[in-house]
Amino acid sequence: MRITQKIQLRAARAGIFALLLGVSGGFACAQNGPPSITSQPASRTVTVGQTATFSVKAIGEIPMSFQWRMNGSAISGARSYTYTTPATTSAYNGAKYTVVVTDFSGSTTSATAVLTVNPPPAAVLSSSSTSLSFGSMDVSSPGTKSITLKNTGNASATISNVTVAGAGFSASGVSSGLILASGQSATLDATFDPGAGGAASGSITIKSNAKNSPTVISLSGTGVAQTSYSVSLNWAPSSSSVVGYNVYSGTSSGGPYTKLTSSPVDATSYTDKSVQSGQTYYFVVTAVNSEKQESAYSKQASAVIP
Repeated sequence: MRITQKIQLRAARAGIFALLLGVSGGFACAQNGPPSITSQPASRTVTVGQTATFSVKAIGEIPMSFQWRMNGSAISGARSYTYTTPATTSAYNGAKYTVVVTDFSGSTTSATAVLTVNPPPAAVLSSSSTSLSFGSMDVSSPGTKSITLKNTGNASATISNVTVAGAGFSASGVSSGLILASGQSATLDATFDPGAGGAASGSITIKSNAKNSPTVISLSGTGVAQTSYSVSLNWAPSSSSVVGYNVYSGTSSGGPYTKLTSSPVDATSYTDKSVQSGQTYYFVVTAVNSEKQESAYSKQASAVIP
């Protein structure tokens, strides 16, 4: 009698199951046997902080149960045909998810779905150089060198502050508030204007929202004090009556010459402070009478400036 009742009960269940064929969602009724998975969980790719949802579809005897697993361990409460992770961190990257589907006839384990968790978008500010050397420069003769800043990240970079340290150094071209889109570049100009002789060092610090902020560029240079040169000229007075003398100079022997005196000097000497290092100069003198008549050039004198 009990055997007959069990057979009748199973037959009744089979009839109910047959009516449930084609049910949408995670499962549907099937013939006797372990559940059959008709749609496997798919691998997912998300960014840190996002969630990922996995789902499965199966055919089997109702009721069917589901148990999701991560890296082989059961996930507490994950007993639906879909599973949504908590907000992800980098620790989730590479995690493997499966689901075990169970009915009266047995269990079936799904294929493995892999979760890829990418880091959040971030700006990365790179510079074409981390140091600039200006070498030796004359005092009060500024020099400029350029550096290229480029956002090599995948998010916009916003410059928040640019500071320069070190006497004689300055920067231009990049300022607070500048926004560099991903892949965009800007030129930073660094200037060294030594106010005194001697070695100098400094730095440019660029702060931004880039994950590698701050960007620091070291600076160095040496100021060289200029040496002043002059040429003192002396000549014998004219035997004629004169009111003064004009002095001329040139950089080629025999001229042409350029007059150095704005008006005749009444002395028999003159100092030329305009000479430059590395040049050779040629000088002549003329005498000027009261009628403003000028004599011929005197004999030429030369001076080599070291």
